[in-house]
Amino acid sequence: MFSRGELSPKLHSRADLEHFKTGLKECQNFMVMRQGGLTRRPGTQFVQEVKDSSRPARFIPFIFSASQAYMLVFNAGVFRVYALGGRVGSVEVAHPYADADLFQLDFDQTNDVLDITHKGYQPRRVKRQSDTSWTIDVVPAKDGPYLPINDTATTLTPSNTGNAVPIMTSDTAPFGVCSASSSVAGFGAFRAFDGDSSSFWANTNKVGWLSYQFAASKVIIGYSVQASNYLNPGDPSNNGPMNAPKSWTFEGANDGSTWIVLDSQFAQTGWSNNETRSYLFSNTTSYLYYRINIASNNAGSELDIASLRMLELPANSPAIAITASEATGINNDAGFKVSDVGRFITLLGSDSVYHPFQIVGVTSSTVITVKPTGSPLPSARGTLQWRFGAWGETPGWPAHVATFEQRKVYARTDAQPSGLWATKTGGYGRELDFSVSVPVKDDDAISFTLTDVNEIQWIAEGPDLLIGTAGSARTMGRDSPNLPFSANNFRQSLTSAYASQAIRPAKVGNSTVFVSSFGKALREFVQGDSGMGYATPDISVLSDHLFASGVAELAYAQEPDSVIWLPNGKGELIGLTYEKDQSIAGMHRHLMGGEGFVESCATMPGQGRNEVWLIVRRMIGGVSRRSIERMAAPFEAATAGPDKAWYLDCALQYGGAPATGVTGLSHLEGQRVGILADGAREADQIVTDGTVSLASGRPAETITVGLPYTSRVRLMPSPASAGDGSGLGRRKKIISARIDFLATGSLRVGQDEATAEEIVARHTSDDLGTAAPIVTGFYDARPQTSWGDKGELVLTADGPLPATIRSITLNTDPEP
Repeated sequence: MFSRGELSPKLHSRADLEHFKTGLKECQNFMVMRQGGLTRRPGTQFVQEVKDSSRPARFIPFIFSASQAYMLVFNAGVFRVYALGGRVGSVEVAHPYADADLFQLDFDQTNDVLDITHKGYQPRRVKRQSDTSWTIDVVPAKDGPYLPINDTATTLTPSNTGNAVPIMTSDTAPFGVCSASSSVAGFGAFRAFDGDSSSFWANTNKVGWLSYQFAASKVIIGYSVQASNYLNPGDPSNNGPMNAPKSWTFEGANDGSTWIVLDSQFAQTGWSNNETRSYLFSNTTSYLYYRINIASNNAGSELDIASLRMLELPANSPAIAITASEATGINNDAGFKVSDVGRFITLLGSDSVYHPFQIVGVTSSTVITVKPTGSPLPSARGTLQWRFGAWGETPGWPAHVATFEQRKVYARTDAQPSGLWATKTGGYGRELDFSVSVPVKDDDAISFTLTDVNEIQWIAEGPDLLIGTAGSARTMGRDSPNLPFSANNFRQSLTSAYASQAIRPAKVGNSTVFVSSFGKALREFVQGDSGMGYATPDISVLSDHLFASGVAELAYAQEPDSVIWLPNGKGELIGLTYEKDQSIAGMHRHLMGGEGFVESCATMPGQGRNEVWLIVRRMIGGVSRRSIERMAAPFEAATAGPDKAWYLDCALQYGGAPATGVTGLSHLEGQRVGILADGAREADQIVTDGTVSLASGRPAETITVGLPYTSRVRLMPSPASAGDGSGLGRRKKIISARIDFLATGSLRVGQDEATAEEIVARHTSDDLGTAAPIVTGFYDARPQTSWGDKGELVLTADGPLPATIRSITLNTDPEP
């Protein structure tokens, strides 16, 4: 009946459209239900004033599961935690974000971890240890991501390799001790530590251990193993790849006999000549001895290792200088900058592997100091093949984040506005892993720049990765649909030329709803019926007037009525009831009681419904105050009496022994409030000293006090008998209106509000001091109308009781 909700004034004469018949001229504080009727918007529960009302606040939901959901409120440099309609303990966690940046935060949650991004801040991670223990910390990265490979003539030369083990010339020189379980003559233990990949340690037992004893204990957190390049044409089974270790443990000890396993590797097969493989592990304990203890090789006739290099905990390792031959190619030819500290840089070694370092100091435009964060270099040689970190203070930080195909995906920096970076498969646990192998493996990280030069405005998970840019809508996904998304199998495609605004989209069923480039429309990113291709149709074109002031946020509440909620630039709360399978796409507009300005809106799972949370700004006592409010549950006559109705805003409800007043209303000081006492409407009162009294003086056990608001529906002009709309200009008169209503306590109907008549639900014998009955049925209204050219009907409800309209049938008398 009202499935299209409030229509644009541009359509008020388009009676030839099918949508005209199911639309409304005005739908204020009524919601379109997914069944097509209208129901009054529930009021809101006052939860708490924000920490500092003089500063903006924003919600970020934290949803671990349907039964463990929280609302984080970011305000005044901290976030607080809310659940079950109230604050969780005294949790208050400091965050780094400036007030002006709160509404540009993007976020993505995986289990009990919430990742937050903003172009001006290093990515953060919010963690919940318990209901009352929360943290927010920088998300560490262990390798990358990186800009494209250097294509200039600039070489980078390191002063050292980053190997914790020195280049050994014998088993004991220059210092430390190399040893092995056994060795072939001429291929002793130190050959794995001599910095020469053409020499190697070997034994004929095919198993055994290789050890290095430091002069002083060290905390080792990684190591690399390099296969030999040995070839023996006379014995095909005796070559580097087959002689490479297959399964082993890496161990530490302080006495040379009590070994602690630090890392284990199994089935390391498919080696190539001189191939290097690196392994990192968690360790905070220093040991004097380290060894690789090999249980099997790759079916060769002996066991060979060309190089065994070790990585010391960066905090303890000596810094290495890297010198550039010139500044060309570094920061747009400006050379190194102080703001590069913390940024990654990676150099291609002679082992054909990129070795990562993190910048810890900038000496000049051509000299930096670094610490190794991955496998050490095989030699300290200059190289043209290097890559600079894609993230940092200089190039900027990623603005957007999403999870896709078991990877964490980041997008858009100042230096690469159309850049995308996906971690290794599963590489977003304790650290972000953007490492890439040579040659590239399926689970390697992915770095990509869209062919669209416009900046990325948002990314979201779907069958493909959905991407909204300032110039188009695009996707990134599998190139071959039968193979997994990987560094060897991905592609990006243009979907449409419809641009986006930088506002987080909302997932609605199989669609992703986003805001158009100027905030004037909603579009959905939806896959075609065949499962091939995408479309981005405008789903708000019939109600474009509601978006004239732009959009602040999007939030989706699936239950009970599948509504997309969005505050607009005027502080109104706009709702779109969207049930695609039932052809429901109805817009409705909500004005909060007390002239409230809605600044933020978010949703989270609640008891039997998705809860809608609002931050509303109002003038209270001449001071601007921001309150956290939660929309009440819709009234259900089958399970509750009228005393539990909640149709007042920023309200509190008293329940207990009979009382004639309510205290604790300081958040509404000086405001005119509506009152519902045991289901009966009381006269409005002014809050004084945080208190109101019932005008009737009649004690009540349940009293709801809050700001009243008017719900209003204005029907489209009646086209009378002309189906093509030509009857719109003829004079007409509404003779009667048959209204079918459900669980309604208060409703007025008329040509306008001044002449509207109450739909009578009481009898003259009823006690007017008791609760009004909640009734369902038909009402034949005969409004006081006159001959005119509109033929409109207005229905209003302004009390603290529910109203639901299932249908309206008009009987009009047009002029010939």
